[in-house]
Amino acid sequence: RTSLAVPRAVRPAVARRAVAPRAAAVAYDDLVPSGLNGKAMEFPPKDEFPTRAEVLASIPEECFVKDTARSLMYAAISTAMTVGCGVLAYLYIPMQLAFWPVWLAYAAVTGTVATGCWVIAHECGHNAFSDNRAVQDTVGYILHSLLLVPYFSWQRSHAVHHSRTNHLTEGETHVPYVKGETKGTMNLNLLANIGEGPFAIVQLFAHLVFGWPAYLLTGATGGSARGVTNHFLPNVNTGPVELFPGSWKGKVWKSDIGVVAVVAGLCYWAANAGFATVAALYLGPYMFVNVWLVLYTWLQH
Repeated sequence: RTSLAVPRAVRPAVARRAVAPRAAAVAYDDLVPSGLNGKAMEFPPKDEFPTRAEVLASIPEECFVKDTARSLMYAAISTAMTVGCGVLAYLYIPMQLAFWPVWLAYAAVTGTVATGCWVIAHECGHNAFSDNRAVQDTVGYILHSLLLVPYFSWQRSHAVHHSRTNHLTEGETHVPYVKGETKGTMNLNLLANIGEGPFAIVQLFAHLVFGWPAYLLTGATGGSARGVTNHFLPNVNTGPVELFPGSWKGKVWKSDIGVVAVVAGLCYWAANAGFATVAALYLGPYMFVNVWLVLYTWLQH
């Protein structure tokens, strides 16, 4: 086991000294305090945090070594488990309406397993899968395309997400709505009209069921700097900042090829086996993959 603990010399000294007074507190007087009673607005000075170089220097070298064989093994395991779930369901669960609870359980289990394939492709997009870029992008492209994710488009927007995390206008996903802006006003009005409980239910349903497709198609939950964006049409960008500048536009079109090919395959499958079969074996797990994707990223942010 290796420890990723940051050495004492570079640890933030937040616990050892008083936190600086909250700046511009008057600006927040009209907001209802959260459970932390405003502590989230108290931010220690920058010099109390370690630098990026200090953090990286504290991580053991072996953590930066990419093992292509091991990565391929994990990709194969996740893929085999996902396909195996589908084959077992096809062989042993009757395609009858009376068995919908069983199919729902299958969708939940298989979608959870298939999330492993999504995460493998995520690592490819982060350049963490292999030193061989061709192998890495091939695996990521195939796995993401099979899950209807445009690989290179997502790779770019995800990099922007990490570089602009917590930025209220340039953040790429899970950006908080700002009071006074259109989305912020709409959500505050909805909360006031239906109450906190129903509002929470609406938010859960909207995010978990429609959140991921809405993000790919419109840039939902992104900051106002890019406005409406589309991961399949790189020229759709209503804000002043481009999401897919320069050569990234060509990569978006390349990503579309993989997704279109998979959609065509699903249509062919449905034409021969029936839509119900495709819905039960593929669309159900696909929906649960999206639920997990949105849920764990939403909780992180």
